[in-house]
Amino acid sequence: MNREFSALTTAFLTYFDPRLQAQPYLAAEVPSVEKGSWVVLPDGRMETTYKLKQNATWQDGLPITASDFVFAYQVRRDPDYPAQVINVERLLSDVEAVDDYTLFLRWKEPYMYAGAIHLPDFSPMHRAVLEPLYSSGDRASFIDGPQWREQFIGSGPYRVERWEPGIEMDLRSQPGFALGEPKISEVHLRFIPDANAIVANLLGHTVDVSYSISIGFPQGQALEQAGWNGKVEYWNGNPRILEFQTRDWGNIERPVLDPRVRKGALYAIDRQAIVDGIYAGRATIAYFWLSPLDPAFPSVDQAVTKYVFDPTRSSALLDEAGWTKGSDGTRRDATGQPLFISILNQPTTYDQQEGQVVVADWKNAGIGSELHPLSPQEIRDNELRSKYPGAAYNRRALTLENMVWTSRQVARPENRWSGQNRNGYVNPSLDDLWLKVLGSVDPGERQELLIQALRIMQDDAVVTLTHLQPDVIAYGEGLVGPLQPALVGTSDMWNLWEWHWSS
Repeated sequence: MNREFSALTTAFLTYFDPRLQAQPYLAAEVPSVEKGSWVVLPDGRMETTYKLKQNATWQDGLPITASDFVFAYQVRRDPDYPAQVINVERLLSDVEAVDDYTLFLRWKEPYMYAGAIHLPDFSPMHRAVLEPLYSSGDRASFIDGPQWREQFIGSGPYRVERWEPGIEMDLRSQPGFALGEPKISEVHLRFIPDANAIVANLLGHTVDVSYSISIGFPQGQALEQAGWNGKVEYWNGNPRILEFQTRDWGNIERPVLDPRVRKGALYAIDRQAIVDGIYAGRATIAYFWLSPLDPAFPSVDQAVTKYVFDPTRSSALLDEAGWTKGSDGTRRDATGQPLFISILNQPTTYDQQEGQVVVADWKNAGIGSELHPLSPQEIRDNELRSKYPGAAYNRRALTLENMVWTSRQVARPENRWSGQNRNGYVNPSLDDLWLKVLGSVDPGERQELLIQALRIMQDDAVVTLTHLQPDVIAYGEGLVGPLQPALVGTSDMWNLWEWHWSS
């Protein structure tokens, strides 16, 4: 199941509330350094002890125990098992059931969420049901059997009653759910591939909720313009990120190697024009790699360089770099070579509109540019996506763990271009600081580390955000409870057990 459905059928050790505070879920309490259940060893490795709730049950009534987590760890580490999300499992060196309700974890390296493991990571597997299938040796039946679909026995707020793949799914609330039986007793999921058909269903009151995995900004606007009596909300979605090339593959547009040119290009971008002109004010301006929901955001926002739209500053930096603006509006160097920075862009309509704003802004600043939208084949070609000559306009989930511009993530021939750091940006000081950010336990310490790290990243001006695209959620009149998740990449239905109808 994907993470959206997992939020309905599966429980996790903890969850994060909207204030980004970890709350116990299957865990009886959140591990802490103060209580000795989260230990940071002298070499930086960690150990965490999770006490489990003794009233939490599987949907067949059997208790959820520590051995269910040990079994899940064993299965997901099996190279024959097609685990989609094993971020936590890769960081663990050992998982032990001390007793039925005590889970002990040893970590290979520092991890900021070692004491707050959450959706979609490290959920339990029903050992009593699944281990006989796993031990039988019939891996095909274990991997692709009905126990993962219509016969799924979960640990979460809802159990599967009926499932027609690709059409619909019926779920019913689980009385033995760890946080109490959900207030809405039945949930019917319908898989409607056409976003405009979803709008028609919302307007016709045959669908109560839809969210960004199914509808986008145009559908949100259509609902508002139709005078729908439900609610349309625009949550912060993925950021758009300008990444300047740092490596010469024989095709480099050399001006991007000059930090004055990069900064001049960034000061030339009118982010507000993107937010207002394309998204009617529903997007969020962004400058650096930190979610606005993070408690450290206000302090970081005060401390780091932000490339706010400033044509005068842009012009001064480009002049300083030796690129003079001529009567035709184009900047040239002393040899007459025009200043040009191409943009490898994502392919959707809105991506293209955003890219066109950047191209127009750069033209006003005297920088020539053109967009190269990635084709479906090119999106899968990591070598091509690493060898662009100028800039790339990308997006990815805005989480601390997803900050990929470190030496470990560089895409190169030796790793078959699998690294996500495609422009090859590396700063050793940033490398060191980001490892400390990801291993920090104390929020105050993490804030100071983030300020130092993001100052470096912003001053280098190699990877910079422009805005956060809006994620749309629409839900019917009288429905109470949908809240923007505190962590990116979890689920828009992360707290569905709390939802209810007001009348």
